[in-house]
Amino acid sequence: MDKEYLKHIGRRLRIVRSIFNEGSKLSTEQFAYLLGESRDNIANYEHARASVPVRVLLELYCRGINPTWIITGEGSIFADNEAGRLFRNRLELRNINISEIIKVEQVKYDENQAIGVLKVAAGRIRNKGSK
Repeated sequence: MDKEYLKHIGRRLRIVRSIFNEGSKLSTEQFAYLLGESRDNIANYEHARASVPVRVLLELYCRGINPTWIITGEGSIFADNEAGRLFRNRLELRNINISEIIKVEQVKYDENQAIGVLKVAAGRIRNKGSK
């Protein structure tokens, strides 16, 4: 599978994790526990080192997250089921703007990508005294 495609899926999975606790962010370990996964597996999905398995997409669907949105970015983040409607309603009652969260997470993602490139570039620079 295309690495760039996996990066987009990982970014959307991080967005889900950022709202999963009634609009608050969960740690990777907490998110993994709720999904029946290991922390390392979740980190691998989020950082495009592994594909998200169907079992995870199904668990998210059962909790109100639209798997099509995770895979493609199209449609609503909320599943078209009772869990999705309840999840959306709980966030709306708390005045949480999902589209704003998605925009903020996109900016963080873009900044982290830029920082990652800088870290690689900075890692190649040697001090005068080093051999």
